Formats: sequence, structure tokens, C-alpha cells
Amino acid sequence: MARKPVVDMSAWPSLSLEGNLIAPAMVASVDRREASEQTEADYRIRKGLTIREEISTAFRVGQSHFDTFARIANPSADATRRFIKAFLQETFGFDDFAPAEGALSFIAGGRVPIVVVPPSDEKLDRRSATLSTDRTRSPAFALQDHLNEHDDTLWGLVTNGTLIRLMRDNASLTRPAYIEADLSQIFTNEDAASFAVLWLLIHRTRFGVAGAPATDCALERWRDAGSKEGEVARDRLAVQVQIALKVLGSGFLEANPDLRDKLKSGEINLTEWFNELLRLVYRLIFLMVAEDRNLLHSEKAKPDARKLYAEGYSLAALRAQCYRAASWDKHHDRYEGIKIVFHALTHGQEALALPALGGLFAGDKLPHLETARLRNRAFMEALYRLSWLDQKTGMVPVNWRAMETEELGSVYESLLELQPQLGDDGKTLVFASEAAEQKGNQRKTTGSYYTPDSLVQALLDTALDPVLDKTEAEADDPAKALLKLSVIDPACGSGHFLLAAARRIATRLARIRADGTPSLADFRHALRDVARSCLHGVDRNPMAVELTKVALWIETVDPGLPLGFFDAQIRCGDALLGVFDLKVLQDGIPDAAYKPLTGDDKDTARYYLQANRAATSGQGGFDFGTGQVAMPEMKPLALDFSGFRDLPEDTVEQIGAKAARFKELRKGQAFVRATTAANLYVAAFLLPKVGGAPAGASARTVPTTEELWLALNQGKIRQAMLDAPKAARRARAFHWPLEFPDVMQRGGFDVVLGNPPWERIKLQEQEFFASRSPEISGAQNKSERSKLIKALGATPEGSPEHTLHLAFETAKREAEATSEFVRVSGEDGGRFALTGRGDVNTYALFAELFAKLSRHRAGVIVPTGVATDATTAPFFAHLVSERRLAQLVDFENSAPLFVGVHRSFKFSLLTLGRNEGTARFAFYITSPSQLAEPERNFSLTSTQIARLNPNTKTASVFRTRADAEITTKIYENSTILVQNELGADGNPWGVKFSILFHMANDSHLFQTTSSLAALGYSQEGANWTSREITSSPEVYLPLFEAKMFDIYDHRSASYESRGDERGNRVLPDTELHHHMNPEYEVQPFYWVSKTDVKAALDDYSLGAMLVFNKVTGIGNERSFIPTLMPIAGFGDSLNLMKSDQPATLYACLYANCASLCFDFVVRRKVGGVNINFFHVEQLPVLRPNFYTESRLAFITPKVLELTYTSHSLAPFARDLGHDGPPFAWDEDRRARLRADLDAFYARAYGLTRDELRYILDPADVKGPDYPSETFRVLKEKEIRQHGEYRTRRLVLSAWDRMEANGEFTAMGM
Repeated sequence: MARKPVVDMSAWPSLSLEGNLIAPAMVASVDRREASEQTEADYRIRKGLTIREEISTAFRVGQSHFDTFARIANPSADATRRFIKAFLQETFGFDDFAPAEGALSFIAGGRVPIVVVPPSDEKLDRRSATLSTDRTRSPAFALQDHLNEHDDTLWGLVTNGTLIRLMRDNASLTRPAYIEADLSQIFTNEDAASFAVLWLLIHRTRFGVAGAPATDCALERWRDAGSKEGEVARDRLAVQVQIALKVLGSGFLEANPDLRDKLKSGEINLTEWFNELLRLVYRLIFLMVAEDRNLLHSEKAKPDARKLYAEGYSLAALRAQCYRAASWDKHHDRYEGIKIVFHALTHGQEALALPALGGLFAGDKLPHLETARLRNRAFMEALYRLSWLDQKTGMVPVNWRAMETEELGSVYESLLELQPQLGDDGKTLVFASEAAEQKGNQRKTTGSYYTPDSLVQALLDTALDPVLDKTEAEADDPAKALLKLSVIDPACGSGHFLLAAARRIATRLARIRADGTPSLADFRHALRDVARSCLHGVDRNPMAVELTKVALWIETVDPGLPLGFFDAQIRCGDALLGVFDLKVLQDGIPDAAYKPLTGDDKDTARYYLQANRAATSGQGGFDFGTGQVAMPEMKPLALDFSGFRDLPEDTVEQIGAKAARFKELRKGQAFVRATTAANLYVAAFLLPKVGGAPAGASARTVPTTEELWLALNQGKIRQAMLDAPKAARRARAFHWPLEFPDVMQRGGFDVVLGNPPWERIKLQEQEFFASRSPEISGAQNKSERSKLIKALGATPEGSPEHTLHLAFETAKREAEATSEFVRVSGEDGGRFALTGRGDVNTYALFAELFAKLSRHRAGVIVPTGVATDATTAPFFAHLVSERRLAQLVDFENSAPLFVGVHRSFKFSLLTLGRNEGTARFAFYITSPSQLAEPERNFSLTSTQIARLNPNTKTASVFRTRADAEITTKIYENSTILVQNELGADGNPWGVKFSILFHMANDSHLFQTTSSLAALGYSQEGANWTSREITSSPEVYLPLFEAKMFDIYDHRSASYESRGDERGNRVLPDTELHHHMNPEYEVQPFYWVSKTDVKAALDDYSLGAMLVFNKVTGIGNERSFIPTLMPIAGFGDSLNLMKSDQPATLYACLYANCASLCFDFVVRRKVGGVNINFFHVEQLPVLRPNFYTESRLAFITPKVLELTYTSHSLAPFARDLGHDGPPFAWDEDRRARLRADLDAFYARAYGLTRDELRYILDPADVKGPDYPSETFRVLKEKEIRQHGEYRTRRLVLSAWDRMEANGEFTAMGM
């Protein structure tokens, strides 16, 4: 086999890379100068010189400095600092040093901290006497502390004069990450290659300019780019692992005919056998990681035994051989050798110095594969697929040592996408490859998917760190207190959140235990203790549960110790289905459990409903309220569990004893009775109600409250009911107080973290049949698929097809039953009183579960709809009113952060706490790094949140802090239009909303020009009247549409040029000469009778109507478009805003709604393309009593002149006391009048001139790069038309004039 050359960090012998600071492939790209920002100008190189020439010069300059320093015998700390300062200045372009305090020697540009110790501190990770101020620390630890604690520094350098290390902010110290250069080796050995890379990496320009956000630097962008390349590499690795599984599976089938026959006959379940293959791959990956990290053998292991393992049995040796095709032979010895290793890790093997690990290597994990044979051809090819990646630069060994376990998780989880099938010959393993078939994978059907680490870390910053800070600060024994914390992910997937949390806790624990300077061994011991003491997880997918355990085992493997016992902490179950509080058992099963579902018999369901009601009312065999029976006592069980968790895990025997004790606890009377009762509770929802009424209570097959109480209090279950609890077990019902009795007894978990599934509770037919029946899954449409499913049901009983139909019916019913379960109201004991409504999505249910589970804090990634949608409004309102909301950070997936999710999708990091004074918000974030930009972050109190949306109780969406502050200020100086909960007092304007005519439903009332002419009508002005002379001729009025109106213009566009063609949605604008003609009226497409208009308006008495366009968008010139229109008809693209106030105040309401300040708020309150009355009700307006005589005198004439430009509005002019003709249409004067009104309302809302400037154009105040915009489209249009942003000039001039001439003062403003 011809192979490309292998490349790695060995190309730079004086450099070492630890962890994933910057991916090796990215370092190579930097070395080739193929990365971004690598021109001569980017490095500030003098004109005429190339980068190569500059590096060559810098090498000699640096070498000269180093040689001078090297000649100093035992240089002091000061001498080393002087050397490093000059060295960095003249070699790497550091020209902005400033003194620094504490452990820092100096800081460059306020953003690059540098720690310097003398060469006597030989290792940067060992304690330094030089830094012994308040506590002794290693130089690297001192820098890491500074980077972690200061948001304005992200990257830094630490050096002892002979070694220099580049480091970055890193919340976890359990896995250090850095790039280190050996200066002595570089300059002594003339290692120009290593120096060139070092120069390219740590030149001053790489750290960004002073004053810019810490994330704004080349190093950070290279790191992100490397991460993205790493994601691509992980995707390739996932493909490699998939191939490895296929090769292994096919190899086992080919070499083991008996196994093959049993799989074909169904004697061995294909999915269970495939899960064994997954475990085999987990074992191989575990071994490769443990070997590469030197964690398999204890320090006391004998060298001979180590050598025997390394040369004769290790995967490292086989990985080196599998690169050669000659090793892919027909023999079976390689796998047999690995079986020996597996057996040794199960029981321990002194000859190989292998400890007994248990756990993943327990003897019962591979029941069929441990005894099977496998040819070297299959095994070595599979190993090759797991060990080598084909990169652009050549074949690269998979760096299992540096790969984060979370990254492994992304590879693991990709395996859950696979649906195994036997090939037609029965000798090969294949995977469903068609799109329809892929829909049935384990990952999709159980809601498992990968979360980018950047999001995980951002969530932990607010959900975990505050709890850790408080715990450390308040505890007498912080180490003990940290280990008593409980952390859970209720949808744990591969354990990404749990691992990230464990690292943060372990970092603190190790620091405390080691008095500030922990070693890597200290971190490893701390991480093992944290994992076994603090972490908990739940997942519906059993293989995801195993993934989490594998991830924890990989991360916590400690040489010489067995793998930890996680069975009691990482549990399999549906976190949403089951009993959350055992008290519901006391109240019995709710009636909702007996609602007829798919396949149910209504009469049977009615029987069980009545029987259940009889039991709960005391007419059955038990009356729970008499005091004769009692709930099982759970406190002793909680205490037993608490003690069980403290059992030691230092030997395989101790692990076995702990496992036995766990089983024993779950066999106790209280546990068994409560579990049976809880399963019956859930089974009542799940079981089909068929077969008619049973002969008696003893013949019932569906539980009622009577059966539940019988099991709960006497431990009895009737013979006919024995199978009922199995339904709950099949559905993986999860009963929280029984699975974690000690934690739930304390009130829940200290911290709840996760990214739960975002999906509807509804069985997807294509997904169900993907692996079971590709024919049904691949049907052309739903109708065809339904026919095929129905045909399954008609097949003979006992046939595979009939069995499949039964399985489908069961799964469908389970989904429907679960939907009913989560919709049970809180009054009836329902778990999801706030989110179990509407088209239920699991994300909302999980959000409520997170809130209930957490004692202190919770962090969850969910769609932003959790805060903005009507269905989740009660939940969000609860968070606000109970002061639970700590943070909501909204992301747009444009990057995308979640591959496979639409780029326009919005999701949020939601953090919950207790007694939160203020909540922090950020919206429209596209990268977690933007969270460091202060202008994007803002805070609101619960009172402010409620004030902004008191009716819908949802969150307001702001791009920036300035947007939020100005909007909040506007609300504080005004009232909302209608506050529903206050009744009439909450509607000072007496506003009512209505639509006159629906364009579809009322179309029979409409007439066109042609139809009216045919009926004998003639047009007079804008109206049509009958030609027949009668005492009261019928009149047809225009039916206006929103596209015909604009602000202060009821004649903006017309249909007259269209004739009988409605044409496109956009109408031609009214020409200037028509606007200047007061006789001109726009022509609609339809007319409607005056009688119908009067009937629709009821008792409306004013001469004009205030309407607004229901279609909006922040990309439009204006978002809220109100218009005063003549009395006529209008379609459902408009909303009428009636008011019981007189015409003068109605005109003021119009002016208020037409102001730029009002529209500024609309743009921050309406996220979609429609604006309805419930949006408008919550918008800020001035109260009617605000309008004093002087203020009315200022506003009314201006509104009159702007609106009364044609005779059709003469009635409203009369309402305002004006008897004259319409006002002339003067574009310049109208612009000035509107500017006066905009300036007036800005002042009325209590804004300053700078805040008004911001509303007009944020760039004018904050600069061109500020991440907000207001009226950009208006600005660009006016610049095209007038050569300037005219509105801004006129409005600010109006403000300045009224400020200077005393008009504001005269009006009390």
C-alpha cells in the first residue's frame, strides 16, 4: 500500500505541544504561512523586507541576547527579567511593556501578561520560591490564574529564560494546554525551523492591539480555525470508526458461522450484538488513550512486565504494524492477543503489570464477541482505521493522547447514528444508507447530539462557577464541601457537560489539597474523586449511558486503581416520563390516564375511568385519606443511599461490593413497593384500554388507583396486573425520588446542566420503520406509507410482519400516552404545569424539569422560544416572578454552531438561580467569544422585564446594551397602551382593536370597478353610487389595503394603473402632482357597501380611523406604519385602533405611534414579520393626561396639516375644529413638521439628545462597528435621494431649536 508521508510536531524538535491550545495542523499551516493575517504588513515588518528575512534577522538578534544571558552564572530574577524584556522587545516586536503587579513581571499593551522566573526554576510547572508572595505557585500556574481571573487578558507568556511557554485562559487545569519552546536548544542547536514557528506564533502582533476585545487577535482566530479543522478531522475520524465497525462486524460474521446463523434467525438480537461491537470499539479507544497518556500501569509496575506488555500485547505495537498491509493476513492471533489483555484488565495480570479495571472490561460486556474468532485481516484493518487519518498533508496518526474526551464524545455519538443490517449474504454488516433509513438511528430517536465545547464552557461560567465560588467562600472545609456538591445532566448523551463540570470542580479541589500548587497527579486524583462523588446523569438511550461511563472512565483512569463504579450515578431512563414526587401516589392516578388513544375502545376506557374515580373517592378497596395506610418511609432509604455512595472504590473487590450493595438497596421493601406503585401510575397512561369491561376488579389489566394503593401499602399486585408495570419499564419510565433518593430528599441537585433534545413528542413513522422496513420508510408519501402500515396489520398473527405492526402500534401509543402524561395539569399532580401545553416540545419540558431539579443553579441550552413564544410564556413569567432567571444569551446559528440545524435558528443559554436581583441578557450572538463584548450585554431587574411585556410575560429582544437601556428608559417614562391585568384602569386610552373585513371570508361582499359599472353604479370621487334616483341610494366605499398607506399619508399608492389586474403585491407610489392635488384619491381594487362598513364599525363617531399595517420587518424603512384613513372599508392587512378619547387626543395618539422613538421600540419588541394587537398593547405611549393645553397646541396643528391633504379627511378636520380647505402638500415643510414631532416625543419619553442621536443612527454615537442598527434603510434611502441623512439633521435641529428658544421649557418638558 502506497501511503503519503506522515507529519506531526516532530518537524519542530525544540517545540512541544500539550493539549489542544492550537491544533498541530494549524501550527503547520502557520509555519507554511498559509494561515490568516500573515502578510508582512500584519507582522509590522519594515518595507523592503520579507517575513523570511525578518525571521532570519530576529534569530540572530535573539541568539545574541540569549548567549549573553547564558554566560551569567546563576542569574537572578531581576537579571532574567531584564533579559526577557530586551529579548521580547528586539526579537518579537514587544514595544509596549508596562509594569505589572503580583506574580506578573510585566504586561504588554494591557493584554499580554508575562511571568518571568530565573533559570534556577528548572520546570515551569514546579513551585517557584520567586513567586512566594501569599502562596507558593508554579510559574505556569501563576499565569494561568491571572488569565482565568481577568477578562481583558486571554493569552500570555511564562518563561524562566531557557524555556518559554504560550498559554491561554483555560477554566480546567486537569488537562493543561500550551506550546513550549526550549530556547537553549533552539539557539545551541541552531534550530531555525522551531524558531521560525515560535516567532510566527508569539510575535507581538499575534496578541492583538491595545484596547481591542481580548478575543480580537490572530492567536484566537487561529485557535478557532484549528478547532474547525479539528471538527472536520473528527468527522473524518467518525467515518473511520464507522468503517472499523463495519470491518469488525463483517469479520466476525465471516469467521463465526454459528454466530451468523443465530443473528439471521433472530436468536441473537442484531441491535444487542451491534452494541457489543460498539463496546469493543470503546475498549480499543480506551486502551489507545490510556497507553498514549501512560495511565495504564502504576508507577510501581515492574519494568520487565511493562516491556512485555509494550512489545507483545499493547495496541501501540499493533498500531505501528497495522500501517503495513502485510499485517492484514488470514490468521487469528492478533484478536486472541487482545482477548488476553481484556481478560487481564478484568481480573488483573501481574505478568503484564495490568491492574484489574472492571467496568468497561467487566466479564459480561461482550458475551458473544469474547468467544468469537476474528481474522487479522479484519482486526488489523479496523485498528488501522482507528489509528490513522488521511489529511491534506499526508497520513497523520490519530493523537489520542491530546484529544479531549469531549471530542471523543462527538465521535462516539456519531456511532449512535448507525442502523445495523445484515447483508444479503448474511456474511457482512451494513448500515442503513438511504436518507429515509438513516432517520431511524438510535441517536435521532433518543434525542442524542453533540454540543460544541465553546457553548458548554460559556454555560458553565454562569451555571456552575457561582456555586463553586459560594461553596469555597462559605465552607469551613472547602475541599469536603466541593465533594458534597451534586451535579446532573438529565439528558447526558456522551457526558460532555458532566466532564466539563468535573474538570472545573477538580481544578479547585486539587488546588485546595495541594495548597495552591497541584501536580498533574493531584489533578487526576481530584478528578476521580469528583466523578465518583458529584456527577449524575440520565439518558433514555442505554448506549448513550454507556458512552458517558466510558468517557468518565477514560478521564478518571488512575494508574493502579480500578475503573469507578458509576451504575448508581449514570442511569438509563426517560427523564420526562415517571414520578417526580411520590406524593402524587397518595392522590392516585389522574383521569387523564384513561383518555382513549389510538387503538383504544371507548367503552373500555370509560369503565377504567369510572373505576378509578370510585377508588379515589373512597368507594374502592382503599381510602388513602383515613390514615389506616401510609406512604412508605423514604428517609431511611435516602440515608442508606448516602452511606452507600461513600463506600471505597480502590480495588475490584470493593467495586464488586459496592455493586452488590446497590442491588441490595433496590430490593428493600420500601423501594420495591414505591417502584411498583410508580410503574403502575405510569402504566395507566401507557396500557391499551381494550377488551371491554373486565369481569371484576381481579380481572383488570389496566391499573387504577385501587391497584396502585394496594401495591404501595401492602406490596400486593393481582395476578392479572402482573404485566402492567412492564409497560412502564419498556418505556424506561424514570422515577426521580427512587433513582436518586438521597439527592431528592435534600431538595434536588446543586447544579443541573445540559442540552436536552429539541423535538416534538410524536412518533415519526419514517424513523420508526427505517431499520425495520425500508420499504415502508421509503414510501413516496404519507398516504402510501399508511397503506403499507395498514397491510402489516392484516398479516397472520405470529408472522414477522404482524409482530412489526404490533411494535409500531405500541410505539405510537407510547408517544401519545407520553404526550397525555406531560399535559396533566398541576392541580391533578402533573409534572409540567407550566410547559405541558400546546404542541409540546421536549425542550420546554426539560427546561421546567431543570428548574425543578436545581437547588441552586441550572444551565440549559434550549431554543430561544422558551423566552419569546406564547406557549412557554407561563414558564418564563414564573422564572421572572420567582426571581429564578439569572441569564439568557440568545444565539443565531449562522456560524453554524450546531451543524445540521438551520442557520437562521435561534437558541439560548438559559441560566437559572435563586433570588436573582437582576438577569443578564445578550441577543443575536453568533459566537461565544462575543459574550466578552460589553456592548452586547445588558441587565434587567424582574420589575423591568415585567414592565416591558406585562401581558404576554415574554422576553424583549435587544441587540445591545444601549438598545436595552434606552428602551427601558422609554418604558419607565410612559405607560403601555393596554395592561390587561388592570382591567379598565390598564386602558387609559380606551383602546379597542378590530378588523373590518377579511379578504377571504368576506370576499362575497366586495365589488370591482367592472362589476360596479355593470351593476349601473358611477364613480364620484373615491366612492361609487347608484345611477338610479332613490331617496337613499346605495354607496360603495373604497376597501383599502395596507400597501396603499404610509405614515401621515392615506394616498401613498393606488391600483388605478392596474385596471382589473391585482398584479404584484407592490403598488406604484403616488406621484408628486397627485399628492399636491387635494381632489385626488387613490383607487382600491375592491369597494364595499357603506351599509356593511357602518355595520362593521358599529357606533364609531369620529371622522377618521387610526389603522396600522400588520406586516412589518426590521429590514423595512419603518416597522410600525400607522395611518389616519377616511371612513371606508379596509382588509385584514390592517388593524383598527379605536379610542374613546376625543379627536384632539386621538390625533396625539397617532402622532405618538408615528414617532421614530415609538418605532425604535417596535423594532426591539417584534421579532417576526407580523405585528398584531397583542404586540401593540404592550408598546409604550404617553397617557392622555400628559397632553396639557400647551402640548396639544403644539401637536394638533401639525397632525392636522400632515393628515388633511385631501377632501376625504375633511370630517376629521372638522372634528379638530378646522373648517378650511385641505393643506398644501409641501415635501420640505412636511419633513420639518415630522421632525418637530419626533423631537417632541423624544423629549416626552425623557431621552437626552445623545439618546435621540442613537435612535436615529447608532453609528453616529458608537462608531461604525457597533452591533446595532435602527433606521439604516431610511438613512440609505435619504442619502440616495438627498445626499444626506435628512431626517437626522432635521430632527436634531428641531431639538436644538426647541431647547434654545424655550419651547420645551414652556411645555413643561
